[in-house]
Amino acid sequence: MKKTPKIAAQSARVPRLQKGTSRQLKSTLERKIEKNQKQSKLEEKKPKALKLSTNLKAILSSKVDTSKTVSHSKWIPIDRPLILPGYVKEALEKLDEAGHLAFIVGGSVRDAILGRAVKDHDIATSALPDELCRIFPHAVTVGKKFGVLKLPVAHGAMLEISTFRKDLEYEDHRHPKGVLFAGPEEDAKRRDFTINALFFDPKTSRILDCENGLVDLSQKIIRAIGNPHERFREDALRLLRAVRFSAALDFEIETETKKAMIERARLVSKVSYERIRDELSLMICGPNAKRAIEMLSDFGLLKYVLPEVDSLKTVSQGFEHTLKVLDCVVRQNPGCPAELAWAALFHDIGRPQLEGKQKTQKGVTEKLSASLGRVVGVRLRLSHQEVELISSIIESQSGFRDVFQMREATLQRMIRRPDFGILLSFHRADAAASDGNLVYYEFWASRWTEWQKSAQNTQKLLTGEDLVQLGLNPGPKFAEILRTVEDLQLEEKIRTKSDALEFVLKHFVR
Repeated sequence: MKKTPKIAAQSARVPRLQKGTSRQLKSTLERKIEKNQKQSKLEEKKPKALKLSTNLKAILSSKVDTSKTVSHSKWIPIDRPLILPGYVKEALEKLDEAGHLAFIVGGSVRDAILGRAVKDHDIATSALPDELCRIFPHAVTVGKKFGVLKLPVAHGAMLEISTFRKDLEYEDHRHPKGVLFAGPEEDAKRRDFTINALFFDPKTSRILDCENGLVDLSQKIIRAIGNPHERFREDALRLLRAVRFSAALDFEIETETKKAMIERARLVSKVSYERIRDELSLMICGPNAKRAIEMLSDFGLLKYVLPEVDSLKTVSQGFEHTLKVLDCVVRQNPGCPAELAWAALFHDIGRPQLEGKQKTQKGVTEKLSASLGRVVGVRLRLSHQEVELISSIIESQSGFRDVFQMREATLQRMIRRPDFGILLSFHRADAAASDGNLVYYEFWASRWTEWQKSAQNTQKLLTGEDLVQLGLNPGPKFAEILRTVEDLQLEEKIRTKSDALEFVLKHFVR
């Protein structure tokens, strides 16, 4: 029997978020960072990599015998079982009680072998769809004709349970016309990459490896199953998944798979914008975001999924600088939210249109890039809130380097913004990726900290109701008066409400 190479565990320590953020000022995005970091800390306590054994474990008692399911040589014992959530164990037990084969399949098996944190689990079974509906009466049956049911579990999540199947011909470069229900070996052949075609039998603590995925895991290789040209022709989303897995796992893409990706790159335009968005979001928020975008470019995929970013290659250092900013954003902000990463990608996409033109206004590049960012965000079906925040991050950057010429009121108004922490984080990354001058960043950060600690964190002195009581008629003039009073308050030239009322009577009431 061949000795299977050991799979080494991978680990990454996630830095802690910097302190000093006021609870009252935390935006939704800042809370996302903290949530993601808490999740990252939990993932640090991940299990060790599973060890593959050359000696078969004793088969545990079960109503279903899996020892003769497929060729015996493809079953690889491991030193201990996967750690499974209670709801997964319950589903497996129900399938076993009903006399069906049931294995954990796909990414969770791959990640457990690598010693990575496992986020969710999928089950593949010999039970046909009608039988699954009987066993799990509350399952969502939208994908039933393809043998896929989704079982609602805790916290709004879904456990996917699918029947072993073989896909028929694909009709739109994404979905098969139909399926034939089969066994695990046929089910493995329809999957995308060898490392994702591994089945774990929880009763015997064995891995079923029909496509030599364990060897590719040990050699850190992404390899398409069978003919790579056919795999990408069937489902063009696999082109993006290959890049994502390569970047996330720090694996190399196998030569023939890589050639097929380059030749089939144009097919990615057949994928829906929503699926493209989801794959790109996972790439750009990962630790190897820069490498992911470089691969999209090298394989000819970027010009189809993000042509505005691809066009930065026509501008001197445009593409290179964008990648540097993206890399800095991800590395400086553990748990980086997608909006911050998208802003890094889009912050210079206006430059190609301005190349060779004289810039007469300050911040014109940022304004145009923010505008184009909105267009791309809408195209990728980002939410309105996400699009506006991305654009705000980009457009605000022109003011950061003007801080020493800025009115105190303008500075105060800037640092009072609920999303200022995110804007400052982006400025820091942009500065580090440009000339490395962090003088402006450090000044802004110190003033922000001072303001958070000071008594200036108070309400405005006057409201529109106060102006009405002074005898003024509501109208556009109200905004001008209130802003003028607020400026003076921020600059500490007016400190009390009575001073503010006196100022308005003197300058605006006749």
